[in-house]
Amino acid sequence: MGRPGVIEWAEFPPGARRSLNQELQVLHRRAGQPSMRNIAEAIGKSTGSVHNAFRVAKVPSHDLTMAIVSRLTLWVRDWGVGVDQDTGIDTALRRFERCWQQAQYEEEFLANQGDPPPMSDATRDLLYALSPECPVCGKTRQLLDIVAMEDPDGEQLPPAFRKTGLEPDAPNPWHLIRLCRGCQRRREVGELTEQQLREARFALDRRPGAARHYAAYLDQLLLGAEPVIDMNVAGSALAIIQADPEVSAEPYVLNHGQIKVDRTHGSLRWGQHECTDDH
Repeated sequence: MGRPGVIEWAEFPPGARRSLNQELQVLHRRAGQPSMRNIAEAIGKSTGSVHNAFRVAKVPSHDLTMAIVSRLTLWVRDWGVGVDQDTGIDTALRRFERCWQQAQYEEEFLANQGDPPPMSDATRDLLYALSPECPVCGKTRQLLDIVAMEDPDGEQLPPAFRKTGLEPDAPNPWHLIRLCRGCQRRREVGELTEQQLREARFALDRRPGAARHYAAYLDQLLLGAEPVIDMNVAGSALAIIQADPEVSAEPYVLNHGQIKVDRTHGSLRWGQHECTDDH
């Protein structure tokens, strides 16, 4: 459910703040590139605030944005073939009203996301490989970074983590999922439940080629990509690997023979094993 007068997030183009900045730059050039001082004097604002409005870092206020746009449109001499002054100004004002709404909502949306769940490159690479598109709706654009789901066991722990003693284990990849902006918005308003997210996450494991991604992930875990190996996570990855005959191949060694991985039987053995290569 959207807010009155605000377009739903799923309709927004990626990089709305940057798009607003680019539109301002274009209008500024069409108006003859007046100085920031001249614009500020014309609208009764400080030169610094006008200058900041042309930066990408922060969305300027609605009043400041539309004051700048209204003044610049008066200085545009040519709106194109067959477009008179009144039509050009009206079109520009409506366009910037929409651009500002998009940029402001993007800024609010990203500010509410908080920090992404900490994870290693191995875990991040696994989720990116499993989910090149949103696993809920299938969109390949406007993907957010990986987000944490609620722990289905209901443990009072930080999201996506288990604990051994006092130290957090490696992030559990089955508590993490990539979402597009539209689905994340649906999750925020309760239209997309945690159960639906978990079902979408586990469906990724049944996709063709998933076992190969988990094999690469397991290798990285054993080579030290995670500070602490959660053997429940490693065991779950092994189970997926074992289900694929092509990936569940002959035993191999890692870390110069210190770890022997037997995917067929689901075993990991530490010791001194014969090693024929450099990994």
